Amino acid sequence: MSAKEAAPEAAPKEGLPTLHHLSDSQSQAMIWLLEELSVEYNLVLYQRDKGHRAPPELRNINQLGKSPVFVTTDGRPIIERSAISAYILKTYDTTGKHAAEDWVKDEILNSFAGATLGPLTAIELLFDLATKHTPWPLVYIARGFRKGVQKTFTTAEFKQSLEFLERELGDNEWFNGKEFGRADVMMNFPVDYIYMRKWVDNLELHYPKVTAWRQRVWERPAWKRGIEKGNGYDLAIF
Repeated sequence: MSAKEAAPEAAPKEGLPTLHHLSDSQSQAMIWLLEELSVEYNLVLYQRDKGHRAPPELRNINQLGKSPVFVTTDGRPIIERSAISAYILKTYDTTGKHAAEDWVKDEILNSFAGATLGPLTAIELLFDLATKHTPWPLVYIARGFRKGVQKTFTTAEFKQSLEFLERELGDNEWFNGKEFGRADVMMNFPVDYIYMRKWVDNLELHYPKVTAWRQRVWERPAWKRGIEKGNGYDLAIF
């Protein structure tokens, strides 16, 4: 399907920023952040194709053809959720409520979400897809590779990463501290990937703080509004 408006009443308005959002993607966290800050914005929805790829229309917004893309009020497109969340918070969190309580920790966690968890989930997803789409009888080879990668690398890395996040949360409700911040927005997508695709066993038992943090996000009214405005958020469909 091509790009479509979220709803007739949500037709683009002049003078507002615009979020170009792809179904079942990291862009869902950007809707959450905008809703939390009560930003008035245009939302343009894109549906994945039968191969779960982004439609070509997204390339009209940015040459990479990926989501999210946030277009500012002066027409500047911003890509990558780290840059987008930083811009949104700097521009619209006028009271500084969600500013970094510890800027060094904030930088560490933001980098960890993108540079450690991001590639790790990409590797695991690649082998997931290989086992689903490799034709018979080569699929048995793909499954063997996947088990080997999990046994020697990804499973242990996931567990180590989640143990790190447990410690970073400590007694706080949010990675940022008393209030959620950019690190929480960045961490949302890779953690959801791990939970939705069940890449680690007994998550709720072994990582209760991360589990409670994720549940806390999903229970927020702004998150629920974002889910209603979006067009699907199921990271296990691929």
